[in-house]
Amino acid sequence: MKLYPQLLRGVVLPAMAMVKEKPLLGYLNQYTDNLKLSPESLERLQWQALSNLLKHSFDNCAYYRTRWQQAGIDDIRTVDTLAQFRQLPVLTKDDIRLNYDAIKAKNFQNNIVKSTGGSTGQPLTIELNLDSNVRREAVMWRGYSWLGAGLGERTLYLWGASIGQASLPRRIKEQVYHWLYNRKMLNSFSMSPENMSQYVAQMNAYRADAMVAYVNPLYELAQYILEHKIPVHKPTSILTGAEPLYPYQRAVIEQAFNCSVYNTYGCREVMLIAAECQQRKQLHINSDHLVVETINEFGANVVGESGDVLLTDLYNYGMPLIRYQNGDKATLHSGACECGNPLPIMSSVDGRKLDVIKTRSGKLIPGELFPHLFKEFVSIYKFQVRQNQLDAITISLVTKVGVSDADKNAISNEINRYSNGELAITFEIVDEIPLTISGKYRVTVCEV
Repeated sequence: MKLYPQLLRGVVLPAMAMVKEKPLLGYLNQYTDNLKLSPESLERLQWQALSNLLKHSFDNCAYYRTRWQQAGIDDIRTVDTLAQFRQLPVLTKDDIRLNYDAIKAKNFQNNIVKSTGGSTGQPLTIELNLDSNVRREAVMWRGYSWLGAGLGERTLYLWGASIGQASLPRRIKEQVYHWLYNRKMLNSFSMSPENMSQYVAQMNAYRADAMVAYVNPLYELAQYILEHKIPVHKPTSILTGAEPLYPYQRAVIEQAFNCSVYNTYGCREVMLIAAECQQRKQLHINSDHLVVETINEFGANVVGESGDVLLTDLYNYGMPLIRYQNGDKATLHSGACECGNPLPIMSSVDGRKLDVIKTRSGKLIPGELFPHLFKEFVSIYKFQVRQNQLDAITISLVTKVGVSDADKNAISNEINRYSNGELAITFEIVDEIPLTISGKYRVTVCEV
């Protein structure tokens, strides 16, 4: 192990644990040791934590007690199997907005307040207790560690910065924090074609062992590097997150940086949900910290097919999120991974539920179609498909040399194959496609 990671683990974090009562290292060691368990032992560990959370929520959260009693459960202790747990009502974003105080636990007062970026246009605020926050940080470091970006590793982040002007004390605190964890932050929100050379120069000067980045800013930077044939420092590995990573994007990033790219999946409400193993077969779910389910349109649990993601944070006692539908779609896998990691598998993250394009007859066109379609047209730099009514879509295109009528016809014909010609398709050429307020890029936006 390198010197600084040893120093961080052996001196700095133990000191922080005493001064700030932040047992990060203890939890990280505990979660790391869980990887030595069998899948069956992990399931028992998960069920015990889930049982404790359900009892706590029934006793201390007015919303859950009332909702579960309305569902015919007078005592949550009678729910003693995972199959019974899967019959509990789903928690939606609107449920949280309308019942915020009732979902908070009455015996937890000093919670951390966090807000999601609102990629669907509606930001969401949630709370979590302090111990839960330390645990989710430990889970994140465990996943990053098996991909080469663990605690103390020299890491460069191409990530979103806080919105607004931070105070001087806060800026100093953040700088010390990043220095302590041996990482450099580059603001992806500020990157543009005009300053990409400066970003590459900073990467080359910093010479990181690993990189962590939003998918689309890194993809755009990789395209710039390849187009301008710029020599760039080769990190050991690159981790992507915050947005879906498509195969064509992975290929371009790996070509530009000459190293392996690994996908991670998380959301602000629970942080890291899953991370790829180095064999890159599937994403491994943090089942010792979360319960992750997928359900179909009828509410039935599904495996091996794409479904709506439900999350249960096993250790957020301040504001429990139980069977929380975060708006994403994913595919779970029932088999084991050949890498030896005992955590269960998510074979793919399939985008947001709202990314599906609809037709008047009820056909659904998954958002994943469009990245695969547009990668065949080299003149198109960036695109977005927006639907404001059931029988029409507008395709915004960023292009350096224009798009021919033949290309437009080819795109329309391919989409019509899946929509049976039900969609009127309008093309518009734009200079840029705006990001969401959380700095993410949506390839499809359905507003019907």
